Amino acid sequence: MSTLVVADPRGVYLAGLEWVLRKAGHSVVAECHRAIDALPQVERHRPDMVVIGLDIADPQTATLSSRLRASHDALGIIFILQPNSRFDIKDIQALDVDGLLLDGISNRYLVECVNAVAAGKKWIDNKIVQQLLMSRSQQQPASRLTGRESEIADLVSRGLRNKTIAQQLNVSEGTVKMHLHHVYAKLNLGSRAELAWMAHGKGSDSGAGQNRLVS
Repeated sequence: MSTLVVADPRGVYLAGLEWVLRKAGHSVVAECHRAIDALPQVERHRPDMVVIGLDIADPQTATLSSRLRASHDALGIIFILQPNSRFDIKDIQALDVDGLLLDGISNRYLVECVNAVAAGKKWIDNKIVQQLLMSRSQQQPASRLTGRESEIADLVSRGLRNKTIAQQLNVSEGTVKMHLHHVYAKLNLGSRAELAWMAHGKGSDSGAGQNRLVS
């Protein structure tokens, strides 16, 4: 069981977060209606993790992680981003968090993220990975990824190997390699390690969760 501080400006959503986490066996030691209010609660309770719903465009977001870690260096940090948030890889890297979700995530994936962070892993919502990949490809409209290329890029960013991807998509390894070569060329990347790093800022150590990137 992990102890958590949760924060979100929406009262009903906040109550829902607490209910899901308690049901999964975790303990919510404090609830906040503003992200900034999580700071004194973290200092007071010294929880294992903090789960915060926020707007990535909020100026306070840029320093929130560093301020939280300054008050409790062993803290696991999970942010829930609003679905209409616009962000790129630099924005995600600047957040410096252990878990990243997109608002509207299912209860199952919320718990999966919390459990992964509790185990010392990194976890990112696959929809965020897809948005990052789409943003990168749209920077070069003439070289936009095809549907199959996006699919393979997503699977590679989650740590799957070519053989596994080929089996999952029912194609040959050679076909996967061909599409991957096109992905590298269009996104100006040199390797699958760079692709994984672009998706989550980690590099070739990234592993794969069944449904989300876990490293």
